[in-house]
Amino acid sequence: MRKPTGRSDVPTAAHAILGLLEMDEGSSHGYDLARHFGDSQPLAQVIHLEPAMLYHHLKRLARAGWATATVEPQGTRPARQVYQITTTGRAELRRWLSEPVAHTREIRLEFLVKLYLAERLDPDLAARLLADQFDTCRRLEASLVSQLAALTPADADSSDRVFVRRVLELRLAQTRAAVRWLARVGV
Repeated sequence: MRKPTGRSDVPTAAHAILGLLEMDEGSSHGYDLARHFGDSQPLAQVIHLEPAMLYHHLKRLARAGWATATVEPQGTRPARQVYQITTTGRAELRRWLSEPVAHTREIRLEFLVKLYLAERLDPDLAARLLADQFDTCRRLEASLVSQLAALTPADADSSDRVFVRRVLELRLAQTRAAVRWLARVGV
C-alpha cells in the first residue's frame, strides 16, 4: 500500500495536464487540452482551468522537463505549440497517480482528478489508488477518534477547546463520509 507523501509544490492542474497529454497519446496543443476543462466535460465537474492558466502550467511543465514543446506550422494560420510528455513526465505522473491524498479535504479536487486519469490510463492503478485512499482515510478516522477521546471534560470549560472539539468533529464527519463513498465506489 502506498502512503501519502503530502502535498507537492506542483498544482493538481499541472498533473491533470500531464495526464491529459498521456491520454492524448503523448502530445497535444493547448486548445485541445483546454477542451477537457469545458463545461460539458467530466473534469469541469472537479477543476476549472482558464486557458491562460493552462498555458502557464504547460510552460511550467516544460521548465520542469516533464513536457517539451515544438512549433507546428499551419500554412497560412499562425504556428502552434504542440506539447509532448517526456519520459520524466510519465514517471512523475505515475508517481503522483499512485499516491493517495493525505487529507480528507484533498479528496474533492486532487483525488478526483487522480481517479479520473487513473481510470482512463490504467484501471489496475485506479483500483489500487481507491484501496490505498480507503486505507488512508480509515487511519485518519482512527486518529481523529483518538484525538477526540483525548479531550478531557476539563477542556469543555475553555472556548478554545470547544472550538477544537467542533473542528475535530467536523473533520471526523467528513472523513467518515469519504470512507463510505470510497467503499461504495470501489473498495
